[in-house]
Amino acid sequence: MKSKQPKGFGSAKRKAASLAKDVNQISHLVNEATAKAENNRHAIKRFAETLSTLCRLVKARGKGSYKEAPRRTILWAVAAIVYFVNPFDVVPDFIPVVGYLDDAAVLGFVMNSIAQDIDDFQEWENTKKRK
Repeated sequence: MKSKQPKGFGSAKRKAASLAKDVNQISHLVNEATAKAENNRHAIKRFAETLSTLCRLVKARGKGSYKEAPRRTILWAVAAIVYFVNPFDVVPDFIPVVGYLDDAAVLGFVMNSIAQDIDDFQEWENTKKRK
């Protein structure tokens, strides 16, 4: 049974669809997410690795080094990153303690929804490291 999409994820998907057409915008988004994660590492430590995996996947696809992920997977990964970068999502990020709970929920939802593609990507990364 599929899980219901978290509130606010639909608008993040629409934004992701418009961004997905421009590799430079995607690269900028990933850089923005990486910087935000680094600046808020204490608040996001529980989902930092999830975010990092999605950023690596999107970056590898953008560079053309990893082409196996379906378009839907990339779109959902970009949407999760868009949601994370947006400071005024369902629960604004500046609210202490709870500000990143919705971000974690969206990232968890996306990771569960594209789990097999994430596993395949991580296996590809591991194979690449061994070479």
